[in-house]
Amino acid sequence: MTRFRCIYALPLLLLLTLSSACSVTKVVPEGEALFWEYEVAVEGENDSSKRSKEMQAELSAAVRPQPNASVLGLRPKLAIYNAFHTEKEKGLKHWIMTKLGEPPVLVSELDTGSVSQVMSNRLHNRGYFNNTVSSTTTSKNKKASVSWTARIGEPYRYNKIEYTLQDSLPVLRDIERTRTESLLQTGEPYDLSVMSAERVRIDGILKNEGYYFFSPEQLIYSADTTNGDRQVDVVLRVKSTAPHQALQPFTIDDVYIFANYSVGDSLAVNDTIDYKGYHYIPNENYVKAKHLLRGVFLEKDSLYTREEHLLTTKRLSAFSAYKFVNIEYKVDTVNNNALDAFIYLTPALKKSLRAEAQMVNKSNGFAGPGLNIAFRNRNAFKGSELLTIEGSASIESYVGGGQSTAETAQPQIDSKSQNLTSYELSVQASLAIPRIVSPFRLRNLRTEFAPQTRIGAGFSLLNRVGFFRMNSYSATYGYNWRPTQTLTLDVTPINLQYVRLADTTGVFGDYLEERPYLRRSFDNQFIIGSIYQLTYSDQVYEDRTSQFFDKVTLDLSGNLLNGIQSVTGFPPPTDEEPRQIIGSRFSQYALLDNDFRYYLNLGEESQLVTRLVTGVGFAYGNSTTLPYVKQFAVGGPNSIRAFRARSVGPGTYDFKKDRSETDALSYFDQVGDIRLVSNVEYRFPIFGFFKGAVFVDAGNIWTLREELDAAGNPLREGAVFDPKNVLNELAVGTGFGLRVDVEFFVIRLDLGIPVRNPSLPEGDRFVLGDFNGTFRGENSMVLNIAVGYPF
Repeated sequence: MTRFRCIYALPLLLLLTLSSACSVTKVVPEGEALFWEYEVAVEGENDSSKRSKEMQAELSAAVRPQPNASVLGLRPKLAIYNAFHTEKEKGLKHWIMTKLGEPPVLVSELDTGSVSQVMSNRLHNRGYFNNTVSSTTTSKNKKASVSWTARIGEPYRYNKIEYTLQDSLPVLRDIERTRTESLLQTGEPYDLSVMSAERVRIDGILKNEGYYFFSPEQLIYSADTTNGDRQVDVVLRVKSTAPHQALQPFTIDDVYIFANYSVGDSLAVNDTIDYKGYHYIPNENYVKAKHLLRGVFLEKDSLYTREEHLLTTKRLSAFSAYKFVNIEYKVDTVNNNALDAFIYLTPALKKSLRAEAQMVNKSNGFAGPGLNIAFRNRNAFKGSELLTIEGSASIESYVGGGQSTAETAQPQIDSKSQNLTSYELSVQASLAIPRIVSPFRLRNLRTEFAPQTRIGAGFSLLNRVGFFRMNSYSATYGYNWRPTQTLTLDVTPINLQYVRLADTTGVFGDYLEERPYLRRSFDNQFIIGSIYQLTYSDQVYEDRTSQFFDKVTLDLSGNLLNGIQSVTGFPPPTDEEPRQIIGSRFSQYALLDNDFRYYLNLGEESQLVTRLVTGVGFAYGNSTTLPYVKQFAVGGPNSIRAFRARSVGPGTYDFKKDRSETDALSYFDQVGDIRLVSNVEYRFPIFGFFKGAVFVDAGNIWTLREELDAAGNPLREGAVFDPKNVLNELAVGTGFGLRVDVEFFVIRLDLGIPVRNPSLPEGDRFVLGDFNGTFRGENSMVLNIAVGYPF
């Protein structure tokens, strides 16, 4: 009942907020008015640049203070402040009022004259030298509205753009060579921000040509508007007071690398190893020089460039052995045209051990404790290799609650362990090496992201009491590389896995015998192949309105081994006698998966996110079905949130249609070879670190082949993929979510409501009208609790 009271309390909380919003002026003092709203109008009929809307947005940003925060026309933070207003300086009401609420913004706090002057200055900076800005304030019922009107005409435009070169200083010649890429163009409107950006552009070029001490402040503009007809002549020159060092290029002389530096260390350089022209201090007891120098791109006698500086900093920062990287330069005591570089590397904590206890409480009635232990060595072999060993254990028991599903139905098992559903143990070891380890000699890649070699091995045991026990062994060898900020390549040429099914119960064994396709997917088998992954994401550019993410995965298995056996004369594989290696058959398949996401930023914290996930796996040659661990399933907190995990599909298949004593095993049937999932989610701020979301999810899985029993009848009726019926066979759900986003982690609660259930007969699949408003029974809600955003 507690859960139901919480759900029914939500409308009451909303009603409280709405009712408080009706009295937003509750705490506004007499004689004062609430700064309710404002508008900015830009009148520029004679402005040929057609920038009125752009200027309107820019001038609106100059209004300070802003009115109270508004969401869909309501002011929830102000409403909370009013509802819990108290004169006391402590207590629960005071905490809610100050932490979750927001005091009213009074119009007396707004200096319209100062704001008008700021707007006028901004217009002047954009070329509107002759402008006027005025404001009017109207008040009614203690609510004040302010209107600003900016009147502009034709902006001033660049007529001549010149660089002054009065002597033969090298820096002036180098500046002149940059003019072909100048941001200032004749005929364009005068714009102070563009002129500032032009100085930064020139400085960036000079920094890559040895001018270490140069800065944008060494450049100054002169503007002449006496030509008339709104024309501006601009002259760019170097300040006469610029120091001599800023006007000369520098080369790199000595490079000192402090490989084990900490604050307070003596900077004496007499305890030094000279390695390939570098001074390595103090020795190789921490990280060996030959490995570290793969991240250093500063070379003796080379021209100083900011590009090499940043590349070195970023590459060294990727070394797990170090937590801080700092590079300083000093003019050489002998050669005044050269710089000595000092690279200070502060080691990270080399070894760490972390233990994490968990408590899983699922909406389907299962709960249980879990324990994760992770050991890390950030410099395992004196090459900044990151060695990670992780162990985990979890137990899940059925404690009741939730609607009856395949997971909750219990087979007939030993009464002593009847409450125990499953337990899982796993051990994983991985080694991340910040360089390419290959039998071939490869050149050091000049990219800001260090390539990595990854080696992994693991073992897991899954014991589903009453069903089976499964052992899984794995080994991988691969490479990860980011050639650009937006592109990541992950290549795993060696991906080995051995899956062994053991201790099956009679009930589960009989179930597999009745379903040959499922039995073959559970057979003891090797997965021997490669995985290739390509990820594109421009989310690193946070200021963009639109952002994209796309991850393509190609998983191949058995092709090379099957080809070798074909060449060497092995008999062709059959369903009953597949080809084997070390006494077990190997899987042969190709699986392609794609995860595409589009983020549309609608405001400072509001965002519309769409996702489309597609996947298809095809078994051939030595296999007639995908391994069970590779098959697709949908439903759950990161998929279709109105349906429980692995409870949708395939197709229109209804596992509850023919109820029998093996209902508990139907859970294993809801997998397929094809996956299609789409999501649309609108995310918005509520107040503080509380965020909200509304979403719609749709999708399903299907099989590629019809599966028949001994009598020739379909084992999973409606499961086969038919492109003509895809839209009619989609499961659809909607709902809303609450997220607690405190920057370093997110706790997510998503309440899913089913809209369409494809397992029902046609005509009865829309179930929203039968929604029961509880967490039990048919057409009920599903509460998903998770960490992090779903996508």
